[in-house]
Amino acid sequence: MDDIMLRLADFSRFPSGRDDTDGTYNGKRYREEILAPAIKLAIKNNQNVKVSLEDVLNFGSSFFEEAFGGLVRKNIAKKEKILDILKIEPDTTPYERYRSVIIKHIKNAKPETC
Repeated sequence: MDDIMLRLADFSRFPSGRDDTDGTYNGKRYREEILAPAIKLAIKNNQNVKVSLEDVLNFGSSFFEEAFGGLVRKNIAKKEKILDILKIEPDTTPYERYRSVIIKHIKNAKPETC
């Protein structure tokens, strides 16, 4: 089965903020509406999720933490599984620092307990 492809620019070219108080195109909304469903589907179907950062003009650290770190905090999947199936593209120098930030947020996240 083919990988699941997500283009962050299709969500917004200026994603920022943590939640709705920070604006419409925030990390919580991206996680809940786009990223988490894709991760769950990929796990079910033994696929990878490729997230393209191309054509996005601005990135906020709080957006990345909420969207990607939030996958672990909200128990969408185990952090090891997320790191295994999530691929951040493109694999070029200008985007390497963003990929590193996303991976750091996933690795540093701790699942919330009830």
